[in-house]
Amino acid sequence: MLGDLTGRVAFITGAGRGIGRSICLVMAEQGADIVLADIKTEGALKVAEEVEGLGRKALVVQVDVAKRESVSAAVKRALDAFDHIDILVNNASVVYAPGRITAEDGTDTDEDWQYVLSVNLLGPVYCCEAILPHMKERRYGKIINLGSIAGHASRPPHPSGLGIPNAYPVSKAALLRYTKALVHQVSEFNINVNAICPSMVWTPTPREQIEEMIRTRPELAGRDPHDVYVEARRAEVPLRREQAPEDIAAMAAFLASEDARNVTGQCIHVDGGMILRD
Repeated sequence: MLGDLTGRVAFITGAGRGIGRSICLVMAEQGADIVLADIKTEGALKVAEEVEGLGRKALVVQVDVAKRESVSAAVKRALDAFDHIDILVNNASVVYAPGRITAEDGTDTDEDWQYVLSVNLLGPVYCCEAILPHMKERRYGKIINLGSIAGHASRPPHPSGLGIPNAYPVSKAALLRYTKALVHQVSEFNINVNAICPSMVWTPTPREQIEEMIRTRPELAGRDPHDVYVEARRAEVPLRREQAPEDIAAMAAFLASEDARNVTGQCIHVDGGMILRD
C-alpha cells in the first residue's frame, strides 16, 4: 500500500498522458476520486475510463493552466461535482511553444520563453491560488508540484541532441523556489507542499523528440526511438536505467497520503541518482 487515499479528491493537471496519467491511476488505486484537468480532453477522457474501471469517480475538465480564468472555472466545476479538493498535483508542463519539438540551434524563441513560463510556473501559481482558499477553510491539503532535475542541474548540450535550452530549466527552478516559499504561507493551515523531480522518464514528450531526431538524422534511420533515448541518457544515471511514469506516480501517492504528514517543503528526486552527477 503506497498510502491510503480513500475519500480524497485529487485535482491533477496534464492528466491525459504520460506521468499525469500514471498519477491518476495510482491515486485511484489508492482510493482517491480524480479530477482530470487537461487542455486536450481526448486523452483525459480515456484515462477517466481507466479510473472508473478501478471503481473510482472521475471528472474531466478542460483547462488552460496558463490562463487564470480557465483555472478558476475548472476548479469551480470540480468543487461543484465533489464538494472538496484534498490534493492538487501541478503536473502540466511544456518544453517549447506549440509547434516546436526540438531546438537544433539550442536556443529559445521569445514565444518559447513566454509560453513555457506561463504553463510551467504561472500554471501552478494559478492552480494553487484557486484551490488554496478552499484548502485553508478545511484546514487540510496536499500540493505536489512536478519539477525536474533540470531545475537543479545545468548541463552542456548533449551530443545526442536531447539537450534543452533555457526556458524549461528556468521555469522548473522557479517552480521549486515557489514550492518552498509556499510552505511558509500555508503550513499553519495543515497544508503540505512538496515537489518531485524526475530526470529520465520515457513519456510521449521525449518519444516525440526522438522521433523527430530520427526523421532528420540519416544515421538514425530505422532505429527504435526508445533504444536511441536509453543509449543517449543511460550513462548519466548511476542506476543505469530510466524511470517509469509509475515511479513518479508512486512518490506522488505517498506525498498525498497521511504517511507523509510531516514531509513538506521538499524537492524529492526520483531520478536514479542522476542529481549526484552535478
